[in-house]
Amino acid sequence: MVSDVRGTHKLLSTDSLITDRVIASEVNNNTLMLVKRETNLRKLWGTDSIFTTIPCLEMIEVPISECCSYADECTIARSKVKIPKIAEGNYQYVIQGVYSINALSGKGKKLKEITINRYINLLKLPIIKNESYYWITNDYLYVTNPEIQAIRLVAMFESIVPNTILYPECCCGNTFTTEDYCKNPLDREWIIPGYLKSQVLDMTSKKLLSTYFNIKTDITDDGIDGQAPNSPNFR
Repeated sequence: MVSDVRGTHKLLSTDSLITDRVIASEVNNNTLMLVKRETNLRKLWGTDSIFTTIPCLEMIEVPISECCSYADECTIARSKVKIPKIAEGNYQYVIQGVYSINALSGKGKKLKEITINRYINLLKLPIIKNESYYWITNDYLYVTNPEIQAIRLVAMFESIVPNTILYPECCCGNTFTTEDYCKNPLDREWIIPGYLKSQVLDMTSKKLLSTYFNIKTDITDDGIDGQAPNSPNFR
């Protein structure tokens, strides 16, 4: 992906100020913008082309008062660590699913999303609450069932998920190698639908050229720089 951006223009391929991380960051920004546009149109939700899976997020039991002002003796579960920032659309977080993990059976159950205020209203009702819900507050993920020890989170993240979270040592039986923990984020797969790739590459190339070389560009469909020959920066 970075090589494709560098190959679009010779300026990008030879300039040492434009590092691979700079290119990757700009690509990520453009990818988020385009994917949010698509998810707001109710597209891509049923695919795996935009989502990253955290296979095992360990949970700990905490009082419900930790995340709200509601005073009650009931407890809930909270992720042991803060989760990376999840992309947001017009309607909700870009989350495909949150699943409980049963280390013994290997089976899990999909949890329902809820707000903390709605859950507090449920607690006040004289009904039996068999469903498990989740919500996110202060970068922590909370689950209403305090007995859940770990969950699997499938979402689109705005930033790179740290290796310690992506390859966890958890109660789920997952095994990862030292190579996994030490993997360079630039070596990971670029997650984006194929039909958006050319748009992201063109937008990234145009932004880098205009930022670092002050060149006004008109990127055509085939990726050719369309600046006019009489431009002061034309060579």
